[in-house]
Amino acid sequence: MFVPPRFAQTDRAECLALIERAPFGLLVTGGEDAPFATHLPFLLERRGDEAVLIGHVARANPHWRNFDECRQALAVFQGPHGYISPAWYATPDRVPTWNYIAVHAYGAPCLVDAPDAARSVIAALTARFESGREAPWSMAGLSERELEKLMSALVVFEMPVTRLEGKWKLGQHMAEADRLGAVAGLAREGGDPALAAAMKP
Repeated sequence: MFVPPRFAQTDRAECLALIERAPFGLLVTGGEDAPFATHLPFLLERRGDEAVLIGHVARANPHWRNFDECRQALAVFQGPHGYISPAWYATPDRVPTWNYIAVHAYGAPCLVDAPDAARSVIAALTARFESGREAPWSMAGLSERELEKLMSALVVFEMPVTRLEGKWKLGQHMAEADRLGAVAGLAREGGDPALAAAMKP
């Protein structure tokens, strides 16, 4: 990813926090003729100083055949983003842009062969995204036969994160009046409140 120094987020904790807040990512590996990508939710597990991305794909998805602990992959996570109109700036002669937060995580995915791996990953994902609901759904309501059928259709993988790149393109190079104008414009015209909050000087 092209990251000018003024937009670089070098705080590892901030990058990992973004992944936890926005866990639906894009996993990309090199293919024979072209890159191959899968959109999927990730769990981020911290093991001491190591960060590990955990996910699953359908067994019918050929992507998992690239997960051999050797081939490098890229997982892309997108934070708040939005169009910025030059009409919001105090300074004339500006042009439109798009502000955003993004994290790229690199590593080599490997398959997890443990017998209950799929069940534990799906249970953890379900618990994460059902939390906060008045009556959270759980796998407990499924028959064992149905569970086995569903789990056999999944492949679980882990990707230890070897490198993180963070880009916080939030108008840091603009005059304060222009940044504040953009923040006000986003609020006034229905932009993402999280982006507006992140852009405040």
